[in-house]
Order: sequence, then structure tokens, then C-alpha cells
Amino acid sequence: MKTLNKYIILLIVILSITSTINSSQSKSNTSKISIICTNSILADFTKNILKDNATIDYIMPPGACPTHFDTSPKDMSKISSANILISLGLEPWLNDLIENSGNKNYTLIKCSDLGEWNIPTGAIKYVENIEKELSLILPNLNTTIHKNSRKYIKLINTTSNNIKNQIINDNYFNKNVISMQWHEDFLEWFGFNVIYSYGPPESISAQDIVNISLAASNNEVSTIVDNLQSGTDFGARISSESGSIHVIFTNFPGAIPNTESYLDMITYNIQKLTNGISTYEFKQGEIFKLENKIIDIEIQRNALFVGFIILGFISILMIIIYKKK
Repeated sequence: MKTLNKYIILLIVILSITSTINSSQSKSNTSKISIICTNSILADFTKNILKDNATIDYIMPPGACPTHFDTSPKDMSKISSANILISLGLEPWLNDLIENSGNKNYTLIKCSDLGEWNIPTGAIKYVENIEKELSLILPNLNTTIHKNSRKYIKLINTTSNNIKNQIINDNYFNKNVISMQWHEDFLEWFGFNVIYSYGPPESISAQDIVNISLAASNNEVSTIVDNLQSGTDFGARISSESGSIHVIFTNFPGAIPNTESYLDMITYNIQKLTNGISTYEFKQGEIFKLENKIIDIEIQRNALFVGFIILGFISILMIIIYKKK
């Protein structure tokens, strides 16, 4: 009997410890900071700064334009429980969404006036801004935030330098391209020659169309780089008219397969561009070969034609001589 009592007591102790551990884990999970970003690029930057201490989500689908996005009740629900909101500072729909969510206990981080986030140096500005703001809001996580941020910035520099070196090694440096303006700085940063850039389709004038068409026709332009989120019809049209290759970039991760992170996205964009340049140069090489074949055929045809004329002249001459005899 005493032995049985010992086992019962031991079982109670084990169950008590297990319950305490589960309760502690449950409390730890529910106490995670809720961070909602307006888009996937800010969410990706934030996930690399706070890996284990927060739940991080975003509102805007990666394929949407920030200024033309229509919110839904699901977006309002995300905002309602957020501890921290992170935005670009240019979303016209955000204030109404926050107000309608009823959330009064949030802290807003704005990443305003930081330039292009797709350029590696620009991405680092966003990361440093988010790091600074999160450190002020979450001082107990300063060490973790700083450590993760430094590690991620190092990875951005390493990845972008590897891409740039590959561009040089593959002889794509300084190739002529025309680009949607939101990718102009990105392309020039990586060493491409943007001879003309254009704005969103709704802002392109008739004179712009003429200028872009002339630039595409007269400057050996290999590719027309469009932006997925702002529309791709215009670039496709110019590409078709000029014989250049149409390439579509994304400036938000997750909009296209294999672009789930910022680093995936810039790697994908450059790969699409270099593939486009390679295709263009192959086509040009094939056209050059075809033109040479045509020239050879014309030379042979002309030579044959001259030969027939000479042969005919000799035949006539021989007939005349024969008749004189």
C-alpha cells in the first residue's frame, strides 16, 4: 500500500511539473509581440531583425500597388490586435484601416523618405530604421535586435556583391536597357546603362511614348524592364515594336514564385534581366548569321546572273563569227 501511495504521489508531481511547463510555454507563445506591416518587403526586413520574439504578418498582397490597394475586413482584423504597425508612410488607406479597427494601443513605425528599398544600400537604410525604432519600443530585446540586424546587413552586402561580380564576369556590365523608373536606380547600382526610364502607365504622355520608342530603336537596347505592380502592357508594347526582350521585375517579395524574401527577389530580378540580355544577344547573333547568308546568296545569285550574261554574249559572238564564215 505504501508503495502504491509513493507511485501516486510521484505521478501527481510529474503531472504538476508537466502542467507548469505547458502553462509556461502557452504563456510564452501568447506573449509574443504582434507586428503587422503594410507590405511584404517591410515584413521580410522585420523578420530578419526579430526572428523568435514576435509574430509578423503583412496586409497588402505582394502583387498589389501600395497606392491603389483596397482593404478588406480581414485586414482590419489583423490591425485590431497589433502591438506594432510598420508602414512606408505613403499608404493612403492605412489611417482609415487603423481607425476602423478600434486599436488604440499600438505603436506606429514609419519608414518614410528612405529612398528605394530594392537597392541593397537602400534596403540597409530600411533595416537600420526598423532596428532603431524597435530598439526604442522593445529595450529588453536590444541585444537580439542589434545582433540580428548586423547579421542580416552583412548578408545583404555579401549577396549583392556576389550578384554584381557575376554580372561583370558574365560580361553584362553596362548593357543598354530601358526601365520603368522604380527600377532605374536598382539597375544602375548593379552596373547596367539605363538610357531611358518611364513612369507608371497612367502618367506616360504621347511625347514620352515617342521618346521611348526612338530610344529603344536607336541605342541597341537589349531589354525593356517593367514593374509587375504598376502594370506591364506598356513595356510589352515597346518591346514588341523594337525587338528588345520584355523583362518583368517585382519590387515586393512573394509576388512571383522564388521571390519569397528580399534577397530572393533581387537575385530573381537580375537573373531575369541577364537571361533577357542573353536571349537578345543570341537573337542578334542569329540575325547576323542570317543576314550574312542572305548576302552570300545575293553574291552567288549576282555572280550567276553575270555569268549567264557573259555566256550569252559569247554565244552571240560565236554565232556572228560562224555566220561570217
